[in-house]
Amino acid sequence: MNDPRVAIAGGALATVRQVIDELTETLKTGGVADARRTAHDIITSLLGVPRSWALRHRDVTLDPAMIAPAQKAAARLIAGAPFAYAVGRATFRHFDLHVDPRVLIPRPETEVLVDEILKRFRPRFTVDGDWGTAVEIGTGSGAIALSLAAEGKFSRVVATDASLDALIVARKNAELVADALHCPVEFRSGSLLAPVRDLRPRLIVSNPPYVAFDEIGRLPPSVRDWEPPAALLSGSQGLAATAVIVQEGASLLEAGGILALEVDERRASIVAEMMMSAGNYIDVGVRLDLTGRERFVFASRA
Repeated sequence: MNDPRVAIAGGALATVRQVIDELTETLKTGGVADARRTAHDIITSLLGVPRSWALRHRDVTLDPAMIAPAQKAAARLIAGAPFAYAVGRATFRHFDLHVDPRVLIPRPETEVLVDEILKRFRPRFTVDGDWGTAVEIGTGSGAIALSLAAEGKFSRVVATDASLDALIVARKNAELVADALHCPVEFRSGSLLAPVRDLRPRLIVSNPPYVAFDEIGRLPPSVRDWEPPAALLSGSQGLAATAVIVQEGASLLEAGGILALEVDERRASIVAEMMMSAGNYIDVGVRLDLTGRERFVFASRA
């Protein structure tokens, strides 16, 4: 990123204060709530700096190349886009990732899923410091796979997605954070576990689609109207994709390997029962998210 305080020669000059004032008026006119705070957030997100930077540098000159993206972000917000799509980026754990409507926006709750995986692997799989192969099903932006490759000791991470568009985004993010990765990350195209049937992973993790088709009307407009339906919706009352991962995962995981799923809080107990009924899993357990909801189900391959 260029120094945000350096102006491009020949461009129209504007201070941080002036750009924020302009964005604020645009957002107010467009009906966006808390327009000034949102204007600050647009600038700092696009620059990749803390929010306090804009408050402390109100009178410095912005690079004119940043003004057009800021105006476009404001226009997207007025059109109803989620903030992450408006600015084209989202924070997940230690990463600042590119996101757009081709992929789900990574949620803070999903960071707990990564935490729980790391907690389970650190004491259990320490042979030569190698945790084996990790597989993520439905990688989207690549947030989970890239975090595991950066923070874990896996020898290899393989991530799949049925959406070619999503894989474009995930590969872009892998390039953005390549210096932080401790192992290779491979992206494969295909539905659910079909692309990884040749592997014997020690971890299968997924945040699969789990919204039932008849529930779509109850989703917030920022989700329903913007995020990719294929990454949200699943048949069998939201459980179709999860059931496939549970059943096929049992035959792919190595003995002692872990299956980790993020699920609908209303169906966590159903997924846990599904794992216990499969006959190949032990140590089935449900974990809570940041708000105390049952959102994560874990099991070990017998």
